[in-house]
Amino acid sequence: MATRHALGLRLLRTSELEDAAQLVGRGMRDNPSNIRVFRIPDGEHRSIAMGRFFVPVLKGLFQRGLVLGAILSNRLVGACGMARPGFCQPNTIEKTKILPAAVIGNPITTPLLILNWAKEWARRDPSEPHWHLGPVAVEPSLQGQGIGTAMLKAFCAVVDSTGTHAYLETDRNENVRLYQRFGFRVVESVEVLGVPNWFMSRAATKTSDQAVRPGGQLGGIQGDPPGI
Repeated sequence: MATRHALGLRLLRTSELEDAAQLVGRGMRDNPSNIRVFRIPDGEHRSIAMGRFFVPVLKGLFQRGLVLGAILSNRLVGACGMARPGFCQPNTIEKTKILPAAVIGNPITTPLLILNWAKEWARRDPSEPHWHLGPVAVEPSLQGQGIGTAMLKAFCAVVDSTGTHAYLETDRNENVRLYQRFGFRVVESVEVLGVPNWFMSRAATKTSDQAVRPGGQLGGIQGDPPGI
């Protein structure tokens, strides 16, 4: 498939995070939890609100881990965030930066819903060191063409190079099957804000690769790995 052959993966720069946030807003606007939390009926307006929200989220994640981009014909078409072990949850400074993005342009109920949502996810966070996956998003017009699969392969390569567990949350049943193909298993399923959520873990797999390779490559991904 031409899309797969032309696809490149690399770590994003700080200057690219706003574009990545807008992509996440578009790619995840129809996720059940996002529909419930943002409560904006129009999909386009909801994606704009979500893009605004994810700007500080990705900037915080950039400091705590990695933000991988999928590039097709010099265009950002996918984004994959991953927090490194011990840095899964945002700190107080990050939370204060996220709050305005949760308030501006959203219904009055959105900030409280986001808070409750994050609380339910955070209390299920594993105690053992792990890479935390998410958000993962692909441009809507290109979904189903292997871009998400390519990013997940790259994520698993990073995880395996460190011999560490991996963990994620998802609110889409079809995503459960995808993640299972990469060795994740469901450790809990429960409704959060009335929406079914699945919490998934992947056992550590040690490989001979090094986490960070010469020339700024991480698990075979091009770019400067921030925070490591």
